[in-house]
Amino acid sequence: MFLIKNINGKVDIYLNESLVIKDIVPVVNLNHIQIVPELKAFDGNSYIYTDEDMGLTLKLTFDVIDQLILVSINSAVEKDVFAPVGGVILEIGEVKNVREAMALYLFKDWWTRPYFTNNLTELPERTQALTWTDGSIHYGILSVCSGNCKTDFAGKSGKLNAIVSTYDCGHNNYDTLSFVIGADENPYHLVHNMVEIVFSRLKVSGKPREERRLPDVFKYFGWCSWDAFYHDVNEKGIINKAEEFKKSNFPVKWFIIDDGWSEVKDGKLLSFEEDKNKFPSGLQSLSSRLKKEYGLNWLGVWHAFEGYWSGIHPDSLIAKEYKDNIYMTKRGSLLPYPDANKGFGFWNAWHSSLKEKGIDFVKVDNQSSLISFVKNNMDIARAAKGLHNALEASVGLNFEGAIINCMGMATEEVWNRPYSAVSRNSDDFFPKIENSFREHALQNVYNSFIMGHILWGDWDMFWTRHPQGINNAVLRAVSGGPVYISDEVGKTDFSVLWPLVYSDGEVLRCDMPGMPTRDCIYHNPQAEAVPLKIWNKAGQYGVIAAFNINTAGIEVKGTIKPSDVEGIDGEKFVLYEYFSKKIYILDRNQSLDITLQENGVQLYIVSPLNDGFAAIGNENKYISPAVIKSVSVSKEEVNIVCREAGSFGFVSLKEPSQVLVNGKKASVVRRGEVLYSIDCGEEKYSQINIYY
Repeated sequence: MFLIKNINGKVDIYLNESLVIKDIVPVVNLNHIQIVPELKAFDGNSYIYTDEDMGLTLKLTFDVIDQLILVSINSAVEKDVFAPVGGVILEIGEVKNVREAMALYLFKDWWTRPYFTNNLTELPERTQALTWTDGSIHYGILSVCSGNCKTDFAGKSGKLNAIVSTYDCGHNNYDTLSFVIGADENPYHLVHNMVEIVFSRLKVSGKPREERRLPDVFKYFGWCSWDAFYHDVNEKGIINKAEEFKKSNFPVKWFIIDDGWSEVKDGKLLSFEEDKNKFPSGLQSLSSRLKKEYGLNWLGVWHAFEGYWSGIHPDSLIAKEYKDNIYMTKRGSLLPYPDANKGFGFWNAWHSSLKEKGIDFVKVDNQSSLISFVKNNMDIARAAKGLHNALEASVGLNFEGAIINCMGMATEEVWNRPYSAVSRNSDDFFPKIENSFREHALQNVYNSFIMGHILWGDWDMFWTRHPQGINNAVLRAVSGGPVYISDEVGKTDFSVLWPLVYSDGEVLRCDMPGMPTRDCIYHNPQAEAVPLKIWNKAGQYGVIAAFNINTAGIEVKGTIKPSDVEGIDGEKFVLYEYFSKKIYILDRNQSLDITLQENGVQLYIVSPLNDGFAAIGNENKYISPAVIKSVSVSKEEVNIVCREAGSFGFVSLKEPSQVLVNGKKASVVRRGEVLYSIDCGEEKYSQINIYY
């Protein structure tokens, strides 16, 4: 359990009598002066600081719940106002026994990436999440945006600082749950527990990821217009792409019409209508045609959180008609009103018109640019909460909650989404930048370590005809999130895609967002000669993908072991590598040495070995065991129910005497000593009976 102590007017934090964090001191930046208030009183875990000259009172509360601490700040000043940025800074003198650490920081306004270190005083500005280990216990800090403030972390002058800001002028009160600190022997439990306690104390409708409903559309395969057309997206091009899918009999089930479809002027939204030069038949006609002639179930469109990149055009009809639902900043920018009630009127008007035209979901971009719109107009916490509530109320009413949040990884977005389930998990996929996969994979995997406990991550679109086309497909397969491409017309390699989907277009998904394995959390696979490894689960089976993303292009070496899959049941396992079709039988903690050449990829299925039997699943699919719906194993027989079993692989330490598929005798191909495969044909469901 954590323990808070006052040591000579400074706050220390202990875990089970071991010092973890030393010398926490508040510093206050007012508009005209910086002050270090004096500790006047402390009662249990609350510390009260004052400065009589400025009429300042600051209450610092450490709410301890076993191995979690919620840190809150309540402060008021009478004779000045707080600085918009860093009005309160908690200086942390030292974090003890940091062997390894990984932080996530905003390297652009919208996206986070990992930073690896063992010196927390070097953390970059705008750090939002931090985990570290002393070799046995994992510790974490998550910054929060609540009340009227957001908190970031940064190393400065030999200290780690928690920087608390409203991003607004004129405030003489601070009231915020600033950040959470946690400790656990299990790093994944650590993050989950921190996320769970923050949501419970924020008293918002948002919940951890497993309590958010994933809309059905995102369980199926899709296509996005962005990298195919960029801003030149048009009706004809979209139909041509649909025709390509149809001729290839590939079951794409949704399209997103990305940026470029709407009426805009000077970078600002002009109307709710589509650009008739690009879409002469209109969205309603296009939606109807795509669904009737090309088998799509859903059509989505892109729009920006602020209307368009630079807001709403002041001379537009919508600016006049919805003036009560639109906010004007001090510099004259217009955006949907950052208030749940006022903003809803704008969003509902737009979304209801889109719904009438056959639009089923939206991708909402540019979210973390909100701070640049409202800075010095209103505090960022209130603005973000208001605008997200307004947006999601409309999305719930018009699209049954189907939304992809995008460009929104700042804390004000992360903590203020009431119920939406999906958010982009990295910067863009850049198909024309050589070796950009290395950065894309790095961001997605390490961001997911934190974000995967809050929402389902969208690991972005990709191209199939690409030097890393296979790598991209495998990365999406283990992501657990939506899977979609942005291939240009005539440039889709369907052989890359079939291993991702069932015949009806549903994706063979893993059960949760993919996470870095324990031995990867604190290591930089771009700089070190180690593979990037991601684990996930599909039912009782494990999945481990390994990539070489080293930026020097050198060979990398590492290990794979069944226990890389957290919480997998069993003591003995079969590891099946998708590309080589090789198998390995290992004990739970037994390691397999692996080597990956430049840009190499390996994909392992981890199957428990019970009574000498281990199922592999459909060997033609990346997540092969996802087809298995039930399995029972005894010494005399094995009974399996599968969806689209295809070429069904399994390992048996003793030779079967007979195999039946849907009651009929099936031929079995033996490959090696213990690996077998059964051709189950194209049956939608198969009952497989293996007898000994």
